[in-house]
Amino acid sequence: MSDSTPRRILLIRLSSIGDIVLTTPLLHLLREKFPSCQIDYVTKSRFKTLICHHPAISHVLEFPDDGNWRGLRKMRRAIRAQKYDIVLDLHKNLRSFLLTLFQPIDKIYRLKKYGVRRFLLVKTGLNFYRTIQPVYRRYLDVARALGIGDEAQWSAVHVPAEVVSAVRKQRFDQKTNFERLIVLAPGAGFATKRWPVEKFSELAGHILARGDACCLVGDQNDRALAKTIANAHPKCVDLTGQLSLLETAAVLSLARKVVCNDSGVMHIAEAVGTPVVAIFGSTVRELGFFPQRPDSRVIENTDIRCRPCSHIGR
Repeated sequence: MSDSTPRRILLIRLSSIGDIVLTTPLLHLLREKFPSCQIDYVTKSRFKTLICHHPAISHVLEFPDDGNWRGLRKMRRAIRAQKYDIVLDLHKNLRSFLLTLFQPIDKIYRLKKYGVRRFLLVKTGLNFYRTIQPVYRRYLDVARALGIGDEAQWSAVHVPAEVVSAVRKQRFDQKTNFERLIVLAPGAGFATKRWPVEKFSELAGHILARGDACCLVGDQNDRALAKTIANAHPKCVDLTGQLSLLETAAVLSLARKVVCNDSGVMHIAEAVGTPVVAIFGSTVRELGFFPQRPDSRVIENTDIRCRPCSHIGR
């Protein structure tokens, strides 16, 4: 190892699902560039399983979900103890700044958020984006000074084989044909990002009528939506609110296709290699979160007058 090769690199991305998943192409390239380096990652505890099985990661440092001051100080001490050479701040918010403030770190590189361009697009409709850059490439830019290239890499969530096997056996009927499994994810972070539940229910009916298998995924907040669909179509397996993040990833990996809104499920599905049909309404391609795989598809409602209504889809 040469003197210029870092011994320890820390990445910081505290939330949320999609953003964390989209940092994984950078993880791959960092490990390729620095095969012997310790590469650690700070994220909130509830998101740990999205990256803890990634082969590029040495250790995951768990930030408390409530993000209180006590947890912040504890994490600062943990970072100080490791004596990182380089920190890549992929979040660039107050907490990530405080985690690195006055730390004995040689180099700190932070995400460029293009806040002025985003503000003008959302608030005035003026589009100053010269190119449309996916978020994962913005993360690559943070590490450009380290010699990280711009090679196209897919995001990746690694699911242990035993988790996939358990999901197959415990959550589905033995007769399920996974080659014809379509997963529906009717939820999203905000109601304004959701295709109407009645439309998802109508789609579930078409899927089942042609002999395909159908199931529903989402978190506890999506249970009411899923119940509406499952009550209308009892053969549609409702797993909403019953799965961990890793189990959700396992279900998505078994599917032929995933139909979803602009949500974390969309990014996890692509990261396990399953193409998506993603429905976008209040957000636009310039914000960087559209699906990336060539076999994925986007359906957009371009008739929304305020579009993009906000940078997070409200």
